[in-house]
Amino acid sequence: MSRSQSVTGSAGNTFRAIAGVVALAVLATVAYYLVPVPGRMRESSWTILFSCGVVALGLLIALAIWRLFGAGENVLVLTVLFFSWCDYSVAQLPGQFDELHTKTDALYFTVSTIATVGFGDVHAVGQLARAAVTVQIVFNLVFLGASVALISGFLKERARRRIGVPHHDGASPVPDERDGAR
Repeated sequence: MSRSQSVTGSAGNTFRAIAGVVALAVLATVAYYLVPVPGRMRESSWTILFSCGVVALGLLIALAIWRLFGAGENVLVLTVLFFSWCDYSVAQLPGQFDELHTKTDALYFTVSTIATVGFGDVHAVGQLARAAVTVQIVFNLVFLGASVALISGFLKERARRRIGVPHHDGASPVPDERDGAR
C-alpha cells in the first residue's frame, strides 16, 4: 500500500469515527427529549434512580478509560444527558429548582454546571436538588477530569510515537545533540 493510500484510508477512518460520534450524540439527544420524565415521585425513589445512574455512568467512564476503546466522547454525551434528565425530573418536585421548567432548561443547566459557568438564572433551591447538583459537580471533577487527563495523556503519547519522539518520563534531562548524545 502506498503512503497516499495509507493517508487517505486514515482520513476516511477519522471521518467515519467523527460521523459515528456525531450520529450517536444526535440519537442520544433525541432519545433524551423522548424519554418521559415521571410526574411527581417520592424523593426516595428519585434518589435510588439517580444513584443507580451515577454508578452506571461511573462504571462506563472507568471502562472507557481502562480499555481506551474510543467511547469517551459517547460516554460524555450520555453523562450530560443523564444529569439533564435527573435535573429535570427532580425539578418536577415542588421547591427544588428555580426557573428549570423544560428539558432544554435542564440541558442548559447541566452544560453550564459542567463548564463551571453557573450563570445563576437556573439554580437548585431544595435540599434534594442541591444534593444532586453537588454529586454532579463531584462526579464531574473526579470522573470527567480523570477521563480528560488520561485521554489527553494517551493522545500525546500516540502523537509522540507517530512523529518518532521517544517517550520521556521527566525524571532526567533528555539527551540531545547539544549534550553530545548520538
